[in-house]
Amino acid sequence: MVRAAFSSSALPGSDLKMVLATAVSAGVRGVEWTDDGFLAPGDVAAAQEAMVATLRAGLCTVSFATQYRACLHDRTAFALALATAHGLNAPTLRLWSAPRGGSPACDADAFVDEARSLGDEAGGLGVTLCFGLAADSVLDSCEAASVLLARIDHPFVKLAWSPEPNASFDDSMEAIASVAGRIGMFVVRSGDLGDHGGKTSDRAEEWLQYLDAYDEQGDNPDMARHVVIRSIDGGNPADLASCVSSIDGWSADLRRYHKRRVY
Repeated sequence: MVRAAFSSSALPGSDLKMVLATAVSAGVRGVEWTDDGFLAPGDVAAAQEAMVATLRAGLCTVSFATQYRACLHDRTAFALALATAHGLNAPTLRLWSAPRGGSPACDADAFVDEARSLGDEAGGLGVTLCFGLAADSVLDSCEAASVLLARIDHPFVKLAWSPEPNASFDDSMEAIASVAGRIGMFVVRSGDLGDHGGKTSDRAEEWLQYLDAYDEQGDNPDMARHVVIRSIDGGNPADLASCVSSIDGWSADLRRYHKRRVY
């Protein structure tokens, strides 16, 4: 079951109350809190306060996003980020892999070992790690992610998928298929959804198929699978509400297509 979520990173320079008010107004079900001016890694008391405020707003916390990069930053920094995610009662910690170095094979081997170790640590708290794609990292494409995540083969290590700029529909579908079963979340900009994210946008049919592939990747179809909106083009909150409406509408259409109850 696909759900729209909103990342605090879309409102830089704002505060917790403004993020929650914007999320409620837009109709999202969940919020991703980030370490870029909102929650400092390791400040568990602030994380718990944010968790309570989120629940009181009628929302859930879907993720904590950090700038931590595996194999680059100290493991102490990871422990702080994980503690914050746990304090938020977030099921997911979104993070990054290290930049590529001079030896691709060695970089890949190091990341596989580190990700398994980090996954063990996070899994002990019930937190899933979702590594993002980044052009300068060992996870620079879905092709690379498919190979490395298959090697890691850890239930608490997954991918945060984002559409590649200027990729064709066929290439995007192939990318999603290559990591099927290993996608923990979608992370998108409002502009990725098409013309203002409207349900009648020129990309509506494409997104129906992306979300169908995401939702049908193997787990219980009633589990929430989140599409996190990480930025709003132009900073217009009205565009956020339009995107949320689109995602909810597409999700409902897919559940009807598969003859499942619409929540």
